[in-house]
Amino acid sequence: MKVTLREKKLKTGKNSLYLDFWPPVINPEKGISTRREFLGIYIFEKPKDSACKLPLITQIILK
Repeated sequence: MKVTLREKKLKTGKNSLYLDFWPPVINPEKGISTRREFLGIYIFEKPKDSACKLPLITQIILK
């Protein structure tokens, strides 16, 4: 199985991180095959200052 970390650009100016699986895997909760798992981690595309970087570090530590 191949897993790649990818990012998706959002309209809010942030990027959402997700895992891309190949071949698709079966979700044990739903019983359907899926290729993506969104991590709920968002990063700024162009952070203006160090205060914008802090939420990302906090999210990673809390997960």
